[in-house]
Amino acid sequence: MDEARAKSYAVWLLSQQARTEKQIREKLLKKDVSEEDLPEVMDALRRWGYLDDAGLAARWVESRGKTRGRRALAFELRQKGVDNDTARETLAERTDDDERAACLAAAQRKVGTRALDSSREAQAKLSSFLARRGFGWDAIRPTLKAIYQADPDDLDGEED
Repeated sequence: MDEARAKSYAVWLLSQQARTEKQIREKLLKKDVSEEDLPEVMDALRRWGYLDDAGLAARWVESRGKTRGRRALAFELRQKGVDNDTARETLAERTDDDERAACLAAAQRKVGTRALDSSREAQAKLSSFLARRGFGWDAIRPTLKAIYQADPDDLDGEED
């Protein structure tokens, strides 16, 4: 594929969905864009303002951060190809209050409106669910306390 067609294809990809530089690079290589043309195509996309990993990371955290913890968001950003510094800066803007609010929202969504089982097993199950969503014990503990009105220190949970 020549350089002009590669640029056109990359712009089309970006019109379909926001993508990181890594994702665009991989898509172009799969479409047989030559290694010599790739830097020029990527530079053109940057000059035109089409590639913005920091902006994409901020939008991703804003969107997915309502029910995901910092750890899960960091993992997802790494999977998308956002570099560690950009991900760290984006996640640093997320306050502990934001994290606790997201944790509580995820827990309430999981528990729903059904009758609340407040057994130790149910609390442990919910804390495991929240940990898998990327929340740390500093966010899980107050969430369990708010939902179960119980002492979360009675659980066998540990901070990850």
